[in-house]
Amino acid sequence: MAMFVLLTAAVALGAYILLLWFRGARKPALIGFHLLLGLGGVESLVVFLHQNDLADDPSVRRLALVALGLFGAAAFSGFTAPLFGKNYRAANSLLGAHVGSGVVGFLIFIAFFSRL
Repeated sequence: MAMFVLLTAAVALGAYILLLWFRGARKPALIGFHLLLGLGGVESLVVFLHQNDLADDPSVRRLALVALGLFGAAAFSGFTAPLFGKNYRAANSLLGAHVGSGVVGFLIFIAFFSRL
């Protein structure tokens, strides 16, 4: 249950940060909190996968692993986007990949969570 709350809060805060980004504002404290919520949710999902035996239903386990892969892609693109600085095209492409992989990962996570 904690992983669902953490990941939902991370997605909701990410949507608010995206709205602020469209308005031209940037709140580093919110970005840091988004990072903590997202990594906490992913970590709790990893712990859940290691502690529970999902070998009885491999399709459910695969859903969780695909969601983890997409969350990993979201984390990587979210971390690397600020490294490009003034190269707006590359940074914006990475932010687009961050949003896309995060949203798709969250939808797959919801499918996984609903099958538990």
